Amino acid sequence: MRSALCVLVAALAGGAVVGCSSSSQEVEGGWGPVRDGVQAMLYSPRGVWKVGEQVQVRLRLRNVKGEIKNFPSSADLTLRITRSDDPVADDVDYVTLAPEGIRLSPGQVLNCPLRTYPTDPASAKVCKGRGLYRFRGKLGELELPPLEVRVE
Repeated sequence: MRSALCVLVAALAGGAVVGCSSSSQEVEGGWGPVRDGVQAMLYSPRGVWKVGEQVQVRLRLRNVKGEIKNFPSSADLTLRITRSDDPVADDVDYVTLAPEGIRLSPGQVLNCPLRTYPTDPASAKVCKGRGLYRFRGKLGELELPPLEVRVE
């Protein structure tokens, strides 16, 4: 029933509903604006996680220009995390995406692991308890539109 409702809402809204998926489907946050020929998005291998599992948040880069783009292997990452629209945390760090500089061919998409967030009540610092979590932010100058995942 939930999947049918997601499809109906998406059709009425004229697009996809972010974070609306079954527990085994990948969810994406949508592509951010193009910056120097590159776009970025957050994604997760699943839209629904159980309490006790680690929520995985990953990064996807895409070259939208007709030329090879060089991208730094490391950058400042800022993620703002909310739960049911209430601020939870700002995760700020300098992340390494690859051992050396990244060369993106025209049209190439590159997936990079970013973070895992424990949901176990004893060790969770960000994803504490059940709810809808929204991750958004910046990687260097690239905007990362919201990604939604649910912890049940």
